[in-house]
Amino acid sequence: MRDTDEIGELLRPLARIAPDEPGGRAGGARARALFADIIAQERDTATTVPLPRRPHGGRPGRGRRALLGLTASAVLALGVVLGPSLAGGTATSYANSAVEIHEEAHTYVARIKDPYADQREFSEAFRALGLNVELKVIPVSPSAVGEIVSMGGSFNATSPKVPYGVRKEPAGCDLSDSACFMVVTVPAALKDTPDVMHFELGRPAQPGESYENDWQSVTRPGEPLAGVRVSGRTVTDVLAEVGKRGLAAEFRLVVVHEGGYTVEPLAADEVGGDWIVFKATPARAGVVTLEVTAERQTGLQYAD
Repeated sequence: MRDTDEIGELLRPLARIAPDEPGGRAGGARARALFADIIAQERDTATTVPLPRRPHGGRPGRGRRALLGLTASAVLALGVVLGPSLAGGTATSYANSAVEIHEEAHTYVARIKDPYADQREFSEAFRALGLNVELKVIPVSPSAVGEIVSMGGSFNATSPKVPYGVRKEPAGCDLSDSACFMVVTVPAALKDTPDVMHFELGRPAQPGESYENDWQSVTRPGEPLAGVRVSGRTVTDVLAEVGKRGLAAEFRLVVVHEGGYTVEPLAADEVGGDWIVFKATPARAGVVTLEVTAERQTGLQYAD
């Protein structure tokens, strides 16, 4: 039987599963699967430790993790725990079905494998690496796909001024293509600090799904009313522009308050043709929302 130090070295390359990853705890599904593999192997004089293969763009590979030459009793003596403690240091990578993260040049690089996954899986991955990053991947209108839609957080005075980023992989690819991925970068300097960061990343909407960037203008480049002036015009005029592009319209009432305004749902049959459009925003594919008032408001800044 091999001694404890040698066994530790053999197990070290397998310590890529973070403790918070499903199945990464001792006695979890992955640990049990590994143990089953170990005791199933014939005792051999050669010792090999193949790492799991991960298909490009797919879920982490479920290839067999074989430890030839280790007896079941040796593994039981150690206690099979797949995690950074076995590697003798802090984990620098993590993967689940939604995202894969690894450290690279003072930056954590997060590759979004499934933008439609359970939202909790994205933030779970960052937390497993000691990063207080809350990431949401939300359905957005065309111009916001693959972009950081909103971001915020709390930082202390000594926080490093390292930028966050997002890119497509391969560069310039179309995210509607299954071979195109979103990649998010986060500064490694945030690791194990009290700093908190949260941001929303835009993904293509599924058929019939409402856009969550419904505060942005639908007249921006890449949107169905790109370049059309709508602010300050009558509802009748703007509906004519909407109809020319084969779109439908919904409405929201703009309510002006001291220092700002809010919007409320409004039925189409309550809107007059001479009402004034303040803004047009995306609702879902083929539908825009017109934010309107019964008359021109002095407290609003129209774009005309």
